[in-house]
Amino acid sequence: MVVSARRAARRRGLWGRLPWWVWVVVAVAGVALGAWGLTDRYLTIQRTRIADAKAWAIAGPPCPRITEAEFLDGSRKPIRTFDYDEVTFLRRDGHVDCAPIYDDGGRSTRFHAVCQFTNPESLQVRTKAGEWAFRPGPGKPATVSTANDEARCVMAAKITRAEMEARR
Repeated sequence: MVVSARRAARRRGLWGRLPWWVWVVVAVAGVALGAWGLTDRYLTIQRTRIADAKAWAIAGPPCPRITEAEFLDGSRKPIRTFDYDEVTFLRRDGHVDCAPIYDDGGRSTRFHAVCQFTNPESLQVRTKAGEWAFRPGPGKPATVSTANDEARCVMAAKITRAEMEARR
Protein backbone atom coordinates (compact mmCIF):
# COMPACT_ATOMS: atom_id res chain seq x y z
CA MET A 1 0.00 0.00 0.00
CA VAL A 2 2.86 2.41 0.73
CA VAL A 3 4.39 1.63 -2.65
CA SER A 4 1.18 2.48 -4.56
CA ALA A 5 0.82 5.85 -2.73
CA ARG A 6 4.35 6.78 -3.76
CA ARG A 7 3.65 5.77 -7.37
CA ALA A 8 0.46 7.89 -7.39
CA ALA A 9 2.36 10.91 -5.99
CA ARG A 10 5.03 10.52 -8.70
CA ARG A 11 2.35 10.33 -11.41
CA ARG A 12 0.68 13.53 -10.23
CA GLY A 13 3.94 15.47 -10.52
CA LEU A 14 4.56 18.92 -9.05
CA TRP A 15 1.04 20.24 -9.79
CA GLY A 16 -0.61 17.43 -7.91
CA ARG A 17 1.46 18.10 -4.82
CA LEU A 18 0.54 21.79 -4.45
CA PRO A 19 -1.73 22.64 -1.52
CA TRP A 20 -5.35 23.58 -2.25
CA TRP A 21 -4.88 27.23 -1.25
CA VAL A 22 -2.32 27.71 -4.04
CA TRP A 23 -5.00 26.70 -6.56
CA VAL A 24 -7.42 29.19 -4.99
CA VAL A 25 -4.84 32.00 -5.29
CA VAL A 26 -4.15 31.09 -8.93
CA ALA A 27 -7.89 31.02 -9.74
CA VAL A 28 -8.58 34.37 -8.03
CA ALA A 29 -5.59 35.97 -9.77
CA GLY A 30 -6.80 34.66 -13.14
CA VAL A 31 -10.32 36.02 -12.63
CA ALA A 32 -8.94 39.39 -11.46
CA LEU A 33 -6.61 39.64 -14.47
CA GLY A 34 -9.45 38.78 -16.86
CA ALA A 35 -11.78 41.35 -15.25
CA TRP A 36 -9.08 44.02 -15.42
CA GLY A 37 -8.48 43.27 -19.11
CA LEU A 38 -12.18 43.48 -19.97
CA THR A 39 -12.62 46.72 -18.00
CA ASP A 40 -9.59 48.29 -19.65
CA ARG A 41 -10.89 47.31 -23.11
CA TYR A 42 -14.36 48.72 -22.35
CA LEU A 43 -12.90 52.02 -21.09
CA THR A 44 -10.68 52.32 -24.17
CA ILE A 45 -13.68 51.82 -26.46
CA GLN A 46 -15.67 54.35 -24.42
CA ARG A 47 -12.91 56.97 -24.67
CA THR A 48 -12.69 56.42 -28.44
CA ARG A 49 -16.45 56.84 -28.87
CA ILE A 50 -16.45 60.05 -26.83
CA ALA A 51 -13.52 61.43 -28.85
CA ASP A 52 -15.31 60.56 -32.12
CA ALA A 53 -18.50 62.28 -30.93
CA LYS A 54 -16.52 65.44 -30.11
CA ALA A 55 -14.64 65.36 -33.43
CA TRP A 56 -17.83 64.92 -35.45
CA ALA A 57 -19.90 67.52 -33.53
CA ILE A 58 -19.69 70.25 -36.15
CA ALA A 59 -21.33 73.61 -35.54
CA GLY A 60 -22.49 75.98 -38.22
CA PRO A 61 -25.51 77.78 -39.59
CA PRO A 62 -28.40 75.52 -40.60
CA CYS A 63 -28.64 74.52 -44.24
CA PRO A 64 -31.52 76.10 -46.17
CA ARG A 65 -34.45 73.66 -46.49
CA ILE A 66 -35.95 72.98 -49.91
CA THR A 67 -38.73 70.79 -51.23
CA GLU A 68 -38.20 67.48 -52.99
CA ALA A 69 -39.30 69.12 -56.26
CA GLU A 70 -36.66 71.83 -55.82
CA PHE A 71 -34.07 69.16 -55.13
CA LEU A 72 -34.99 67.23 -58.29
CA ASP A 73 -35.15 70.35 -60.49
CA GLY A 74 -32.17 72.09 -58.93
CA SER A 75 -29.27 71.30 -61.24
CA ARG A 76 -28.08 69.49 -64.31
CA LYS A 77 -25.53 67.59 -62.24
CA PRO A 78 -26.42 63.92 -61.71
CA ILE A 79 -27.81 62.73 -58.41
CA ARG A 80 -25.49 60.42 -56.48
CA THR A 81 -27.11 58.03 -54.01
CA PHE A 82 -25.73 55.90 -51.19
CA ASP A 83 -27.04 54.17 -48.09
CA TYR A 84 -25.38 54.36 -44.71
CA ASP A 85 -26.78 52.91 -41.48
CA GLU A 86 -30.31 52.50 -42.89
CA VAL A 87 -30.32 56.10 -44.14
CA THR A 88 -30.37 57.03 -47.83
CA PHE A 89 -28.38 60.09 -48.87
CA LEU A 90 -28.74 61.80 -52.25
CA ARG A 91 -26.38 64.58 -53.34
CA ARG A 92 -25.64 66.55 -56.48
CA ASP A 93 -21.87 66.96 -56.17
CA GLY A 94 -18.81 66.62 -53.97
CA HIS A 95 -17.26 63.99 -51.77
CA VAL A 96 -18.61 62.49 -48.57
CA ASP A 97 -17.22 60.92 -45.40
CA CYS A 98 -19.52 59.20 -42.87
CA ALA A 99 -19.13 57.74 -39.40
CA PRO A 100 -21.33 56.01 -36.82
CA ILE A 101 -21.48 58.38 -33.86
CA TYR A 102 -22.78 57.06 -30.57
CA ASP A 103 -25.59 59.01 -28.90
CA ASP A 104 -25.20 60.94 -25.64
CA GLY A 105 -21.79 62.25 -26.61
CA GLY A 106 -20.39 58.76 -27.21
CA ARG A 107 -21.67 57.24 -23.95
CA SER A 108 -24.69 55.36 -25.32
CA THR A 109 -24.89 51.96 -27.01
CA ARG A 110 -27.08 53.45 -29.78
CA PHE A 111 -25.53 55.28 -32.69
CA HIS A 112 -26.56 57.35 -35.69
CA ALA A 113 -24.98 58.33 -38.98
CA VAL A 114 -23.13 61.61 -39.39
CA CYS A 115 -21.88 62.52 -42.87
CA GLN A 116 -19.65 65.39 -43.96
CA PHE A 117 -19.91 66.63 -47.55
CA THR A 118 -17.26 68.74 -49.27
CA ASN A 119 -19.62 70.67 -51.61
CA PRO A 120 -22.89 68.84 -52.14
CA GLU A 121 -24.80 71.75 -53.78
CA SER A 122 -28.05 70.08 -52.68
CA LEU A 123 -28.88 67.10 -50.47
CA GLN A 124 -31.79 64.82 -49.74
CA VAL A 125 -31.87 62.51 -46.70
CA ARG A 126 -34.34 59.65 -46.20
CA THR A 127 -34.74 57.97 -42.82
CA LYS A 128 -37.46 55.83 -41.24
CA ALA A 129 -39.02 59.04 -39.90
CA GLY A 130 -39.24 60.92 -43.22
CA GLU A 131 -37.42 62.87 -45.92
CA TRP A 132 -35.48 66.14 -45.74
CA ALA A 133 -33.95 68.21 -48.53
CA PHE A 134 -31.32 70.93 -48.13
CA ARG A 135 -29.47 73.31 -50.43
CA PRO A 136 -26.15 74.46 -48.94
CA GLY A 137 -25.23 75.83 -52.37
CA PRO A 138 -22.36 75.22 -54.80
CA GLY A 139 -18.94 75.06 -53.18
CA LYS A 140 -20.34 75.05 -49.62
CA PRO A 141 -19.53 72.22 -47.19
CA ALA A 142 -22.26 70.55 -45.14
CA THR A 143 -22.62 68.05 -42.31
CA VAL A 144 -25.76 65.96 -41.85
CA SER A 145 -26.59 64.21 -38.58
CA THR A 146 -29.42 61.65 -38.34
CA ALA A 147 -29.91 61.40 -34.58
CA ASN A 148 -33.37 60.05 -33.66
CA ASP A 149 -33.98 59.36 -37.39
CA GLU A 150 -34.29 63.12 -38.07
CA ALA A 151 -31.91 64.79 -40.51
CA ARG A 152 -30.18 67.95 -39.34
CA CYS A 153 -27.86 69.83 -41.67
CA VAL A 154 -25.30 72.54 -40.90
CA MET A 155 -23.23 74.46 -43.43
CA ALA A 156 -19.81 73.39 -42.16
CA ALA A 157 -17.52 70.38 -42.41
CA LYS A 158 -14.01 69.49 -41.34
CA ILE A 159 -13.14 67.46 -44.44
CA THR A 160 -11.88 69.05 -47.62
CA ARG A 161 -11.99 68.02 -51.25
CA ALA A 162 -8.16 67.70 -51.31
CA GLU A 163 -8.25 65.43 -48.25
CA MET A 164 -10.91 63.20 -49.85
CA GLU A 165 -9.04 62.99 -53.16
CA ALA A 166 -5.84 62.08 -51.29
CA ARG A 167 -7.66 59.04 -49.82
CA ARG A 168 -8.33 57.61 -53.27
